[in-house]
Amino acid sequence: MYETLVKAHGGLAMLALLLSLGWTGVALAGPSGAVAAVAGWRKAVYVGAVAIVSLVGLLGLGLVGFNPDWAGQIFTWVGIVVLVAYPILGAKSRRAYASGEKGTAIGLSIAMLALVVLAYFVMTAKPF
Repeated sequence: MYETLVKAHGGLAMLALLLSLGWTGVALAGPSGAVAAVAGWRKAVYVGAVAIVSLVGLLGLGLVGFNPDWAGQIFTWVGIVVLVAYPILGAKSRRAYASGEKGTAIGLSIAMLALVVLAYFVMTAKPF
């Protein structure tokens, strides 16, 4: 079961990275003015990105349960920070996109992408 969770965690992390990149693309290609709501495929990309990042974080916490020595490691805390900060940045980015604040939406989506890239690097390299 542990090996299956590790594979799911890694695969979903790659999907989270791709969906974060997709949301950044949505913000870059979005209209300059306000929109009524983020809908259609744009909403699917946003919801998918936030949901998958959250699922990856929860799976990561589950993996810590298999190896309690990881609880004090820095990479575990980096994962928790991403688990909390990513949805907050996502909600702010989505609101900025909907209200027509394109620059803010782009900046926040790049911050979201940077969080996922940083976490992906830390989790694969484990430099600490």
